[in-house]
Amino acid sequence: MKKSIYVLLLLSLGLMACTEDDNSVDYYYNWVERNQQYIDSIAQVAKGNPQWLSFHTYKYPVSSANASVNEYVYVKPMERGAGAVSPLYTDSVEVYYRGRLIPLYDGTEVVFDQNYRGDLDIHTAVPTKFDVSGVVPGWTTALMQMHEGDYWTIYIPTELGYDSMKMTDVPAYSTLIFDVYLKRIIPMHKL
Repeated sequence: MKKSIYVLLLLSLGLMACTEDDNSVDYYYNWVERNQQYIDSIAQVAKGNPQWLSFHTYKYPVSSANASVNEYVYVKPMERGAGAVSPLYTDSVEVYYRGRLIPLYDGTEVVFDQNYRGDLDIHTAVPTKFDVSGVVPGWTTALMQMHEGDYWTIYIPTELGYDSMKMTDVPAYSTLIFDVYLKRIIPMHKL
């Protein structure tokens, strides 16, 4: 386990690249390859650790034992909830979340979206309501496995995130990392 974390750190830090014209650091240099290496490393950690979970996405049919690591969402549970059911694709949920990118070359953590600051305090933070079907496929895949009270770190490969689309603070081909606490499931028939 320690060796896998060490590999992740080395991949994240790498060597900084400078642009030729102004010697500024390009923190997103080699971004596509770095993100693939990162998710490959996460898949290895998840495979070798019984505390981790991995879920094949609903987006693609389960093809064979040779399914790509990019067809799975990887989860490191931080807390297990007391809930007994998982949301359906047609349900809505109330969640606390923080989304971030893989660390930049200098180790900087880029948070691109969140609905709480600092450490999560469910007594003061305000949850956000989402349709389970209204988020990226990787997040939908994970949500449909969660129970109320679960608090997970979710690792989403680029294909199950924004893929080749650039979003405001998210470069194209980014692995997405979300800390998600599922507060409440709102079944479709109760909307």
